[in-house]
Amino acid sequence: MDRIKKLHIAMFPWLAYCHTMPFLEVSKFLAQNGHRISYISTPKNISRLPKLPPHLSSNITFVEFSLPQVDGLPPGVESTAEVPIENVPYLKNAYDKLQGPLTEFLKNSNVNWIIHDFEPYWLPGVAAPLGINLVLFCLFNATALAFLGPPSALLGEFRKRPEEFTVVPEWIDYPCNIALKHHEIVNHIKCMDDVSDFQRMGQLIQGSQFVTTRACFEFEPDEIKLLIKLYQKPVVPVGLLPPSLPSNEDKRDDKWEATKSWLDSKGEKSVFYIALGSEVNLSEESMRQLAFGIEKSNLPFIWAVRKRPMDEGLIDNIIPPGFEERVSNRGLVLRDWAPQLRILAHSSVGGFLTHCGWSSIIEALKFGRALIVFSGASADQGLNARLLHGRKVGIEIERNVMDGSFTSDLVAKTIRQVLVEPEGEAIRANAWAMKEIFDNEELSNNYLDGFTRFIEDIVEFSLPQVQDLPAEVESISELPIDQIPSLKKAYDNLPDPLTEFLKNSNVNWIIHDFAPYWLPRVATLLGINLIFFSTFNATSFVSMGPPSALLGDLQQRPEDFKAVPEDPLNYQHCMDDVSDSQRVGLLIEGCQVVTMHTCFEFEPDEVKLLIKVFQKPAVPVGLLPPSLHYGYSSIGCFLSHGGWSSIIEALKFGRALIVFSGASADQGLNARLLHGRKVGLEIERNETDGSFTSDLVAETIRQVMMEPKGEAIRANAWAMREIFDNEELSNNCLDGFTWIIEEFAPSACHSQV
Repeated sequence: MDRIKKLHIAMFPWLAYCHTMPFLEVSKFLAQNGHRISYISTPKNISRLPKLPPHLSSNITFVEFSLPQVDGLPPGVESTAEVPIENVPYLKNAYDKLQGPLTEFLKNSNVNWIIHDFEPYWLPGVAAPLGINLVLFCLFNATALAFLGPPSALLGEFRKRPEEFTVVPEWIDYPCNIALKHHEIVNHIKCMDDVSDFQRMGQLIQGSQFVTTRACFEFEPDEIKLLIKLYQKPVVPVGLLPPSLPSNEDKRDDKWEATKSWLDSKGEKSVFYIALGSEVNLSEESMRQLAFGIEKSNLPFIWAVRKRPMDEGLIDNIIPPGFEERVSNRGLVLRDWAPQLRILAHSSVGGFLTHCGWSSIIEALKFGRALIVFSGASADQGLNARLLHGRKVGIEIERNVMDGSFTSDLVAKTIRQVLVEPEGEAIRANAWAMKEIFDNEELSNNYLDGFTRFIEDIVEFSLPQVQDLPAEVESISELPIDQIPSLKKAYDNLPDPLTEFLKNSNVNWIIHDFAPYWLPRVATLLGINLIFFSTFNATSFVSMGPPSALLGDLQQRPEDFKAVPEDPLNYQHCMDDVSDSQRVGLLIEGCQVVTMHTCFEFEPDEVKLLIKVFQKPAVPVGLLPPSLHYGYSSIGCFLSHGGWSSIIEALKFGRALIVFSGASADQGLNARLLHGRKVGLEIERNETDGSFTSDLVAETIRQVMMEPKGEAIRANAWAMREIFDNEELSNNCLDGFTWIIEEFAPSACHSQV
C-alpha cells in the first residue's frame, strides 16, 4: 500500500461563516499536500468564500446543494447570519434534509474521509455502509468541549435543566472556572430543535474515527488531555488556524484606506475596537446601555455594526439615535462589514470589545489585543468569556446572571480597566504575550501537518470475503458465536495487504492481538518487533499456561480445563481450524514482549508467574480505566457477564458484582476471580449445561445488594476504587510500557529475563 496515497476528502461545514472559513483553511492545506477536496455547502455560503489560490484550484471542487425549503425558514436564507436565534432550528431542519443529496453524491464519489461539523448527527449512518471514515471537526476550543463532557453525558440524563449548566462539571479534573450563566444557556436553548445540539455532538463523537478541534497544547494542555480520556478515542488538535492579513488586492477592503487614515491619527494602543459578530441580537435596551457605556469611556473607538436579523429581515438602525453625532470627534462607526483583521493589526488598537466567538478571539490574540469580554450568550461564547477572564487576557463586563442585563457604567468601567487603568496592566501584558502562540505560523503549520499525517496514516484493509461470512460483516458483534470461525478465516487472509503496507512504512513495532498467528513470520522477514497485547487479565492468561501447553496436548478435552466445563464447550464454538490456544502459543513464542490488561497492584503473583511461564518480559499496560469522572450514586451493584472491561468499569466506581459468566473467552475465569476476591458473588449454575433458577438469581442479587452476608462484598468492592480509579497508577503503567518500547531492542528484551 502506498504510504502517500492521495485521498479524496469531503468537507461538510455547518451553515455559518465562522464555520465555513476554518473548513476552507483546512481544505487548502490538505489540497496543498496533494489530496482531492470536495467542499460541500449551499450556493450562497460557497459564494461568500474568498477565491482559491490558482495553484490549489485543481484540487478543490465546490459541490453545491440547494438548501431544501422547510416551514418557518424564509426563502433564500442559507446561514445563521440571516435569521434571529429563535429561527435557527428551522435552518437545522433544512440542513438535515441534505442527507439525501449528500448520500447520492457519496455513493458515486469514492470519498475516503468526510470532515464534518457538529450538526449532521445522521452522518455515521450514511458513511458506515459506504466504508467512509469520519472526522468530527469542532470549531470550539478544547475548554468548551471539555465542559460539554463525554458522549454519555451528552446523550444521557445528566443535565436537563438550565441550572445544571451553571456549575463546573464533575469530570473536569483540573482547576477551572468554566460554566455558563443562566441567561446564556437559556438563550442557546432557543436555537436547538427536536434533536438537541448535545445529542448531535454525542452521536457524532461516537460515530467518528477521531475528533479534531481548533486548539493547541500550548494554550490548552490539560483540556486536550481530558478530551482524549472523555471521548476514549484520538483527539488531534488542528491548531488555532490564525488567519493571514488579506492582500492589498482584496477588493472587499474598500473601506480600509479611510479607516487606516483615521487610525493613523491616533496614539499607540489608544483605540478599542467593538464587533459583536454576525449573529448576536441584542435587545433595544441592551444596545442603548452598550452604546452609552462606550460613550462614557471617553476613549477613541471603532464600532463595526452589522444589520440585525429579525423575522421581517435584516434591520439596519440598531444604534441609539444621536449617538454617532455625540461621539464623532473620537469614534468611527463602520456599517455592515469592516476589515476586522487589518483593524486589529494596526498599532493604534489596544483592545477589543468582543462577543467571544472563538474566531474573533484568535484574531485578537494574534495581535496581542487585550479583551473587553461581552458574551454573545450563545453556543460557546459564555464559556470563552470565562476562559479569557480566568487566563487574565481580558475582563468580563459584569451582567445579571439570570437575564444578562447590564449597565452603561459597568461597560465604561471595564473598557477603561482593560485599556488604560493601572489595574489592567497585567491583562494588557498577558494578552501581548499570547502573540507567541496565536501568531506563530510555524506552530500552526506543525499542527496542520500532524492532522494531515493522522488522516494519511490510518490504514484500512477490506476484509476478504470467505465462505459462510455474511457480506459487510466485520466484527464479532455482528455474528452468533458459532459463525466467528468464518470471521477468523477472513482475518487470516490479511497477511498479504498487511505485508505490502509494512514493506513501505518503516514500522519499528507492531502491537497485536491474539488472532494473527502468522504475524511473527511476516515481521521477522522485515525486521519488525512484536508486542502481544492480551486484553485478558493476568489470572486468565496464567490459566492458559506456557506456549508448550498451548501448542501441545496438555488441554484437549473440556474436562482438562480448570473451569466450569460449559465454558470451554461454548468457547470451542468460536474456534476454527487453528485453535485460539494455538494462536496464542505461536504469538507468545514469536513476540519480543507480552503485555496484558492488568497491574501488579491487583495481580502481583499472577504477573510474576507469567514472566516465568513465558520466559520473556511480561509488562502490564495497566487497567486502562475509562475516564468518566462521575458515577451515579444510586447504583449499588452490577450484574455482569464477566467481561474484563465491564469489571474494570464497575470496580472503578466501587460497585459490587453479581457474577453471571457469559460462558465465552475469559468470562468464566473472571467469574471465579471476582468470587474468590470477594468483590462479587457468582450465581450458582449447573456445571454441565449452565442452567440456573430464578430463585438463585434473586437470592444472589439480594445478598450482594442488601443482605448482611454481602456486607464484606460491598466493602471490598468499594475499596477497589483505590486501584481501579487511580489515574496516577494507570499512567505509571503506561509510562513503563512506553519505556520498554522506546528503550529496548529485541536482544535487550530477551536478556532481561
